[in-house]
Amino acid sequence: MADFNHIDYTAELNRIIIALTGIRDDVRLLQTLQSDPESGIVTSNVLNDFQRALLAVSMSSAQGNTAAAVAGAVDSGASTNGGGTAAATGDSAGDLDAERTTILTALGQDPATQKVLVRSDSGQYYWEADGSDDPDANDPRRGSTTQVTPFALGEQLGYDNLSTGAITQGAPTGPPDGLPDPSKPKKRWPFARLEGSTASQNANPNAD
Repeated sequence: MADFNHIDYTAELNRIIIALTGIRDDVRLLQTLQSDPESGIVTSNVLNDFQRALLAVSMSSAQGNTAAAVAGAVDSGASTNGGGTAAATGDSAGDLDAERTTILTALGQDPATQKVLVRSDSGQYYWEADGSDDPDANDPRRGSTTQVTPFALGEQLGYDNLSTGAITQGAPTGPPDGLPDPSKPKKRWPFARLEGSTASQNANPNAD
């Protein structure tokens, strides 16, 4: 009977464990960099101005030498439609920002405040309530994510006065003059994201 030769694989197994641990850590790092810390989902990348212009040219009857004109149309809010341009809608980001600034100025608030402005269906203005931790969306590495409920009413700011038609600060005082305008529809004005900032803490400049 031949002698039994014992081969010790401990060092090799430890090397494999270290390598797999490094791969696992790299995967976790990539997931952290490409995941939205607010909602826990993978973020999508938006096109920059040049990429949007190229996409618009490729999907329209415009030629490549008109890319600069198409880029201008994209930046202005108009979209290409078979080589022509479609008029921008009234709810563009610029219009919303201007409308939000006008309302907050009338309410005596700073338009740069990083809060969402909402108007209830009774014509009253509020700051939208802050989000709360969502126990159903808990990541072991980042903790619970923040769940925001749209149109959740927080601090009251003012109302559309039915008698005068003006935006009035404070809560309605009642008839005859302090009544909100019930014809004003419910609406929501998000605050403008700071230039250079993204939804992801470690996102690239084109991340949404």
